[in-house]
Amino acid sequence: MRFGVIAILIIVLTAVTQVNANCIKDQYGNVVCGKGKCESDQYGKVICTQHDGGIMKDRYGNILCGVGHCAKDDMDEVWCSKEPGGGAATDSYGKVKCLGGCETGKASLCEEAR
Repeated sequence: MRFGVIAILIIVLTAVTQVNANCIKDQYGNVVCGKGKCESDQYGKVICTQHDGGIMKDRYGNILCGVGHCAKDDMDEVWCSKEPGGGAATDSYGKVKCLGGCETGKASLCEEAR
């Protein structure tokens, strides 16, 4: 019985942690949340992805998002999967490979946290 209660507590704590995973502090110390992963830009403004998309800073510090996860190539360009929630990784030659094909990260796919 005790083991069952401990298992339930662990599951509840894991769920609560995942719910708060999309929240970070902004430049004023306020906690803001988004639908997907969030990052702070160079000014402390919090930008988030839409749902299961990817988010990454380019070589200039601009935040770019994608429908799927993102990775940087050997030229420091951000590439994201074309599939929602799709994976992206850099191969041994420095080229990005994406599930469903790659597209460049776009600021238009990002949204400001609330």
